[in-house]
Amino acid sequence: MKSEAGPVFVVGVNGSGTTMLADALGNHPALYMLPRETRVLPSLLHKYGTPQALAGDGLKALAHELGRSKAFWRENGDQPVLIGDDELAGAGHAAEAMARVYLHMARREGKARWGDKTPMYVQHLALLGRAFPDARFVHVLRDGRDCAQSFHRRWSLSPLRSIWRWKKAVATGREQGRQLGARYTEVKYEDLTADPERWMRQLCDFLELPFSAEVLKSRMRYFDPSSAQAGTGAMVRNSERWRTYFNSGTVAQLEAVAGRMLHDAGYRVEQRGDADPAAWRLGCLKWMDWARMTRMHLVNTKRAAGVRAFMLRAREAVAQDRVNRY
Repeated sequence: MKSEAGPVFVVGVNGSGTTMLADALGNHPALYMLPRETRVLPSLLHKYGTPQALAGDGLKALAHELGRSKAFWRENGDQPVLIGDDELAGAGHAAEAMARVYLHMARREGKARWGDKTPMYVQHLALLGRAFPDARFVHVLRDGRDCAQSFHRRWSLSPLRSIWRWKKAVATGREQGRQLGARYTEVKYEDLTADPERWMRQLCDFLELPFSAEVLKSRMRYFDPSSAQAGTGAMVRNSERWRTYFNSGTVAQLEAVAGRMLHDAGYRVEQRGDADPAAWRLGCLKWMDWARMTRMHLVNTKRAAGVRAFMLRAREAVAQDRVNRY
């Protein structure tokens, strides 16, 4: 690995396999991947500015705000991650202060390089690319119909809104990714799980990491229970569940919205539709999805730390909604 190698961002629509890939990459002896989604980097970059220089107090405020965000708070045993002045020494702008917080966590595992897996940063590749000019970006693609079934099966979210968000986010990520040039790459979930070693070797090359067999392992809980590999720590195929989950009418509705993008991404479709649902309908579906997610989080809040986590998540969700388009 080159000493100047920068951070790694794994992005893609939720349900695309970003957690599986980030977990596997985090097993590499040279790379620390924060196990939780941060979600707050775009809003913090807008708040503190990039690449403008920050004074000492601004750097401390930013580092402390990031260290108190839900991802770092939960990963630090329900305590904020606080870094000292010595760790901030030499930082001159927002992205450098952020990097010091990640590096604080990475050094606990004896690693000097860090990464982040927040799926919907796929909408903010241009911003992150400017803030972290030495970063590499991996965009995980998955059949949007499978993403929609995953959202509905796990959280009862609207398949129609899910496929619309998939279409818009994938289009945005690919457009901004092309502007990043050699710092951006794509990998399809279906290809990765069909031949993990081949694709993980390619990704290690892209990330300037020597290949390690450890990256073929993943502690992911979401395995196909019918697979002989379920729970063994290996990547397993879990594709095309939408074929048996949705009826033909629902599939037709999904393809009417995102058939063209599915086709452009290499997936077989019956129709190449590209019609956006009415704005009022998307708005209604959004608030219904929010209500379902809020109820789920409230049901799972059973202790003091859970209440704090819920409040942090709610605050971050509001900030995220201000910067995310989809």
